[in-house]
Amino acid sequence: MSELRAALAGALGPLYRIEREVRPVGEYRLFVATQSENGTQLLVKVLPAVLSLGINDLQFERAVLLLGERLSHPNLVRPRGAGRAGAFVYHTRPFVPGTTLRAWIGNNGAIPLSRTVEIMRGILNGLAYAHAAEIAHGDLKAENVLLSDKDVLVADTGIATVLGKPATQRNDMAAMQSLAKEMLTGAKPTVRAEPIERTRALPLWLTEWLRSRWSDAGRALAGMRPPPPSSSQSSQLFA
Repeated sequence: MSELRAALAGALGPLYRIEREVRPVGEYRLFVATQSENGTQLLVKVLPAVLSLGINDLQFERAVLLLGERLSHPNLVRPRGAGRAGAFVYHTRPFVPGTTLRAWIGNNGAIPLSRTVEIMRGILNGLAYAHAAEIAHGDLKAENVLLSDKDVLVADTGIATVLGKPATQRNDMAAMQSLAKEMLTGAKPTVRAEPIERTRALPLWLTEWLRSRWSDAGRALAGMRPPPPSSSQSSQLFA
């Protein structure tokens, strides 16, 4: 057993046991832990060593617990807790079976238009709730969007702020628009990338939505509600 895994086992046990390590996200290592009594699973996200050294783990834990109390929404994965395991600080959330948006795009490429719109609505619904509570996500990216059998969920909302990183709702919206383009093209947008409407047919309302500078998710969500499409528009939208 690795030193980190042993430290996590000591920090989470005996209530939870570490089952396995899953694919890391950048410098963050991820583990799945199972509650011994009822089988409930947690995703344990371990911060890099350098970042962990500068964190007061007790203050971090309190802040994560407060976030969890404020982020109760079907499209958000609520933070569960946090702590220290040896030299490393970690935070936890419920484990969501399924895949990340990053993995889906990596395996399949561009996402069909109707599914892209569906995923965008799910993300924006969750973010609108967080923004109404004056919480910015701060690190919105495909790795933090989870696609389960039943829904679209956004993970790690507000964690970046707790870690002391600047986060604004406008930055969330810029990230959301980049994410939409990534879903529609199958690749991360670049500075010199062609306008997306030149590479893929889009309904006019979506083209305009991608060009707008939304101040928060509530306004962006409202902007995704075009008038009922005609039959020709409908076939384009759901292609």
